[in-house]
Amino acid sequence: MYKRLFIAFCCLSIYSCAPSHFVKPLEKKQHAANVSLGGPLIKFGAATIPIPFITATYGYGIDSTLTGFASVNVTSALYGNLQLELGATKQLIKQKNYWPAISFNPVVNFIYHDRNAYRLYPQLDLNAFWEYGKRKNFFYIGVDNWFELSSKKAFELKQQNKWLVSPMIGHTFNGKKWNFNIEAKVIAPHLSNKDIVVDYQTPLKDKGAFGIYFGYTRKF
Repeated sequence: MYKRLFIAFCCLSIYSCAPSHFVKPLEKKQHAANVSLGGPLIKFGAATIPIPFITATYGYGIDSTLTGFASVNVTSALYGNLQLELGATKQLIKQKNYWPAISFNPVVNFIYHDRNAYRLYPQLDLNAFWEYGKRKNFFYIGVDNWFELSSKKAFELKQQNKWLVSPMIGHTFNGKKWNFNIEAKVIAPHLSNKDIVVDYQTPLKDKGAFGIYFGYTRKF
């Protein structure tokens, strides 16, 4: 019963479980391993904390403008649920002075517990990023777009929201062999957060959720 409640929770919050992956593509033939920690802010006793979702990601630079990646949610796996992301980052426009570089991320998200509890979510992220300094650190903004294919949501309720939007803002500190990233995301600000599994803490009060994420990437 506990596992079924957990996957029902994941189906509600899967689109907030992880930060953006590779807003800027890797170099050609470059490998990268990433671990991220964080999630939407919730009330936990007297404290407000981010849900401690742990996500592990591997990426490979197919060329200088295209990176493929795959992710697994470690927290879900600990509870017997397979949660995967398969996607790519494609840079469309290079940065020119104060005009940002533009990239997008088509992604397929899949969560599975058993044949009666699984979900598939297409995703399309749009990103703008600005590099600066000798190390080419970069600041970025963007928006996650999730698309709901199922006619029902958790607990067999009718699915009324087919398009889930989450604006984000972040910064990446770039090293020769490593990256450190911090990101904040406003998760589904158009949806009510009343009468659901957890007590989300957000400046929008009864709308959406607010997520904070930290990530470390090792390049090789």
